Amino acid sequence: MYSEYYPSHLNSTIINEVSTKTIKKEDVTIVVPTLNEENAIELVLKDVLLEGYPKTIVIDGNSIDDTISIAKKMQVPVYLQSGRGKTGAIKTALKYIETPYLGVIDGDCTYSAKDIEKLLEKAQFYSQVIGARRDRVNIKAFNRFGNRVINLLFNLLFGTRLSDVCSGLYVLNTSFAKELVLETSGFDVEVEIAAQAAKNGKIAEVPISYGRRIGTQKLNPIRDGVVISSSILKLSRRHNPFRFYSYLSGLLLVAVGFGYIVFSFI
Repeated sequence: MYSEYYPSHLNSTIINEVSTKTIKKEDVTIVVPTLNEENAIELVLKDVLLEGYPKTIVIDGNSIDDTISIAKKMQVPVYLQSGRGKTGAIKTALKYIETPYLGVIDGDCTYSAKDIEKLLEKAQFYSQVIGARRDRVNIKAFNRFGNRVINLLFNLLFGTRLSDVCSGLYVLNTSFAKELVLETSGFDVEVEIAAQAAKNGKIAEVPISYGRRIGTQKLNPIRDGVVISSSILKLSRRHNPFRFYSYLSGLLLVAVGFGYIVFSFI
């Protein structure tokens, strides 16, 4: 079950969400990372533009299909990314963003642009607001299991209560985003961003819808699941070392205790 949002860390930072400020849609740049999304990109861009986000850009990872030409026909700026994977797309996008906020939405039509406004309602109070996928019927059972494991590991090591740290729809404060140190190269960029937002105590999520993917899935649930989990461990050691080494010490003590019991009966 979702609450409206989850602050981080058992949150030592108390955020008073009382403001008359409303984030205007022209204050947000919507970033659509793409790689061979010719079957979905037109629908995604139409959805975003019809929702009233005039500053929308496509960051393309050198597609070999018609993704780029379709986006250009819709008069949406397209920039070829430098660097590898989705991390390269985010880094490239940050070179062109001048608005106070940016939103990231996958180019496979699984997310609805209508949900971006829900994230913007919280964005002035947090470094990152994640769209947590409420209805997961369109996520394969094995992927759902892997997602739960990743969320559990992230929450354990960062003291958060997030339910969808790997979501492909989120809003960032641009000032925060431009200070990010991004060293990953694949689907683990989401946990890398969330780790740094959790470190400063300003991360939240709101429930959103989730549709069926159009096109071929690029994520390999086993390979990428291992990579993401490994990244969480590395990020915890870097950004939350006390918690990381506390759990590591606890595991070692349990292992030693178990070994002592076993050898006592031999």
